[in-house]
Amino acid sequence: MLFDETLAPSEALVASLDFALLTVLRWLPLKVEEGQAWVITSRDDRDTVASEVRVHLGVQAVDVARATDATLTRFIEHAQDLNPGFPIESSRTILARTRTYLADRRSQLASYRTLLVKGRTGLAMLRTGLALLAVSLVLVKIFGFTGLVLIPEGLLMFCGTAMVADGLIWYFPARRLTRGALRAPAAPGEPFTIPFATLKDDRIVIRRSPPVAGAQELARDHDRLSPVMRRRLMALERTELALERTRLAFFRTIMAKSRTGMALVRTGIALAGIGIAFQQRINNGSADILGTGLMVVGIVLIAEGLGWYLSGRKSGRLSQSESEKASEKSAGWDMLFPPAVAEGAEERYRFVPAIMAGSSPGIWGSTGLALERTLLAERRNVMARFRTSHARSRTGMAYLRTAANFVAVGLGLLLTGPARGIGWTGLECTIIAVGLLLFVDGLYWIIPARRERWQLSFCESQMEISVPDYLKPAGEWQVFTLEDGCE
Repeated sequence: MLFDETLAPSEALVASLDFALLTVLRWLPLKVEEGQAWVITSRDDRDTVASEVRVHLGVQAVDVARATDATLTRFIEHAQDLNPGFPIESSRTILARTRTYLADRRSQLASYRTLLVKGRTGLAMLRTGLALLAVSLVLVKIFGFTGLVLIPEGLLMFCGTAMVADGLIWYFPARRLTRGALRAPAAPGEPFTIPFATLKDDRIVIRRSPPVAGAQELARDHDRLSPVMRRRLMALERTELALERTRLAFFRTIMAKSRTGMALVRTGIALAGIGIAFQQRINNGSADILGTGLMVVGIVLIAEGLGWYLSGRKSGRLSQSESEKASEKSAGWDMLFPPAVAEGAEERYRFVPAIMAGSSPGIWGSTGLALERTLLAERRNVMARFRTSHARSRTGMAYLRTAANFVAVGLGLLLTGPARGIGWTGLECTIIAVGLLLFVDGLYWIIPARRERWQLSFCESQMEISVPDYLKPAGEWQVFTLEDGCE
């Protein structure tokens, strides 16, 4: 008896079988119905096999068919939804469970980035409130608490105080989030090692199986595989793509944390600048105490924000290097239906297998749908790399904005403040130097991202977007055209 994929146990029967035990016993039921079981075995003692089947399955009649050991092994693997030689973790159901976990992790990281955006918005509100308070104090310094000017002074002071308080309310949840270190997702591993989600110390982690022997040869001869075997390989590829997208989402989250750190630094600069101005321009005890307090708080915020900046810098470097490596890997079309495969200095030409009678071409077949899902997953990964590149660019721009704040505050104090000795001059020059370093670092982040944007643009004039409808052939999908393009 030869292996035939159509001769497989039903899903209900598979759910009741212990495949580890059947692998040892060397028999497999293909069908159980009305007290009778149809079984294949590679053993010669059919009567003993029949007795074992009656005991394990609780049937009265047993029909035993003989198969080679290799054929039986293939039947057992196929019943578990496995390709030849692949471990149980490569089952499409287990791979789908792993992808579901990764999707949940990406959703969690997206919620973190939203919370960090809220924190940056709160810090922007806080800085706006500080600006209103500074304007109010300047008016008090010039006009005092007299006449009609008291109305704008009080209004500015009230609005500034309210915005500072509201900004702190928005910022503190983001700060609580950043106090705990985010765990980096597993990186895509070596080809044909199987990623699977498992529990470790009450948390889910991604582990990998050893390399599967013969898997590379199996993928190379993809045109000789059955449709279900191809779908299993494509499920493995989609899981690897999901791992890469999750990793890139983590990098974008850390860079969002770095941008929040830059917003924190800018807030610290504003506080420290106001404090230094109080120290230099108002010569009385209460102003000195207030100025010193603002300087201390500003320096603390600057130090904490620069700490967030360092972690984001590392993620930026890793995301760029991993995106470059991922873009060099072969894509789904390359693995599934390549016109030619380079092998050393030679090329072996291969052709798309002909559609047999009764088969459904392309999008109408299950394998065509699996191929379409895999290609869509690859496109999502390309766009995820593109979004990560833009995140690096936005982070670099945040560094430029922070650098401009450093330089502006340093130059403002240096050029307009009274001469207070070499200590104050050194502090002001240090502020300017830090700003210049951040400016150079920001350019280092922005330029590669802009180069990638020029090379890979998803927004061009007269771009067409297809809306998939899998109840129709791909040629009948509705198409939208963007006439003017976008930036």
